[in-house]
Amino acid sequence: MRSALPKVLHQLNGQPLLAYPVNLAKRLKAKPIIAVIGYEAELVRQAFTHDTSLTFALQAEQLGTGHAVMSAMSSLEGFDGPVFICSGDVPGLKMETLQNMLQIHTSQKNALTVLGMRLDEPGAYGRMLVDGDKLVRIVEFRDATPAEKMVTLVNAGIYVAQAADLKANLPKLTTNNDQREYYVTDLIELMNGCGLQVGYAVCPDPLQVAGVNSQEELRELEQLLGRDK
Repeated sequence: MRSALPKVLHQLNGQPLLAYPVNLAKRLKAKPIIAVIGYEAELVRQAFTHDTSLTFALQAEQLGTGHAVMSAMSSLEGFDGPVFICSGDVPGLKMETLQNMLQIHTSQKNALTVLGMRLDEPGAYGRMLVDGDKLVRIVEFRDATPAEKMVTLVNAGIYVAQAADLKANLPKLTTNNDQREYYVTDLIELMNGCGLQVGYAVCPDPLQVAGVNSQEELRELEQLLGRDK
């Protein structure tokens, strides 16, 4: 972002990026709402100090997406329902998409449900390999076979999981990968391997799950989302 400001505090249409998933969680009546913070954590706390609906979980070291979820688990003590895992830099996600995802998750009795999107040119996204309603695994582009690279269903990075299944399987994650990080996506094979059901939903519009990684993307997304309204 070429800025000392944490990415989630950059403004889009008059609101910090983090406000978008937080407000979406409020509309869904989610409780608790947990923001995992790391880089410049105190700045993020201060920006949302008046939001009493928000609980903060500190990820002191940034060791991957799975580690971020691990950092939030102490705030879920006593909770045994479905847990949405969303990105703080994805402002376009709509309530209807999460509601559809939750309906699939509940009706199929899934332990984990992953949001995907279909792209004509899927590029370097992780490919979602499915068998009917079942998500078998996600293969990263660099590890995919030529046939797997032809798959157009890709990971959008949004998840819903049962709290108990998260608690049971997060400790099984390892850092046996190139980045030496804990990945949320490794939960898919872990849960499938112990007989749990893992499913998927498809986002109707890739713009909903577009993330922000640069000032240019921020400006472009601001225009696109403003036009979408």
